[in-house]
Amino acid sequence: MANKSAKTAVEASPLERYFRALEAVAISANGASVSEIAQSCNLPLGTAHRLLQNLLRAGLLANNGGRRKDYQLGERMLRLLHAGTDASRLAIAVQPVLDHLANQFDDTCYLARLVGTQVVSVAWAAPSGGLRGHVVPGHILAPHVAASAKAILAFQSDGLIDRVLSAPLPRLTSETKVDRDEINREYAAVRRRKYATCWNEMEIGFGAIAVPIPIADAGVIYSVGTAGFIDRVKRRPVAQSVAMLQEAVEQLGRALREPSAK
Repeated sequence: MANKSAKTAVEASPLERYFRALEAVAISANGASVSEIAQSCNLPLGTAHRLLQNLLRAGLLANNGGRRKDYQLGERMLRLLHAGTDASRLAIAVQPVLDHLANQFDDTCYLARLVGTQVVSVAWAAPSGGLRGHVVPGHILAPHVAASAKAILAFQSDGLIDRVLSAPLPRLTSETKVDRDEINREYAAVRRRKYATCWNEMEIGFGAIAVPIPIADAGVIYSVGTAGFIDRVKRRPVAQSVAMLQEAVEQLGRALREPSAK
């Protein structure tokens, strides 16, 4: 009897109602209207509308602004789904693309992901001719230094950028930027040109180039880059390297969407 009472209390809780509303939206193929969600969750129409408005304000849902206001999972929820995707599954999904890139560049290529307020390397590939560079999975990438971190963080909200840059920013070399205004100007340049670089900022003689990977409805939470000794990274024009990385973005975007969907 006690178990039944506890179950009834959970089902009637506000948190349970929010989860049921999210589940109703998630299983709908093309979004769901207020009345459809109310019916699916066995809620009064007014209650369902209030729940949905709160979920909209929290960024967990989005709607298309049409007359029926079909609700879909929001950017914040989609980012949570990506953040919860196992790193090893992501690495398997993107490995063929990274392997091909590494052989094209004849240098290390790697994938980075935004998790909360940190950018972390999740997969890498070395050219078949031998080991290059030193970016390996699991490394937290400095937001003011790493090209892959800049390529992601430049496209985040002002609030998130402020939280990231509020942490101590160590000066790793004489070329490291630690002034907030200077870093913000660099982020603005990254948004404008759609790629980021790191020259002697992490380690003297080390360089990297990275481009953002936009994911539909989730924004930029991944980047792909190449890294190594500067004389190797700069042996071809930067524009050519950027074009080579950008050619892989569509393939990587598909691979990154599929593990999360599963």
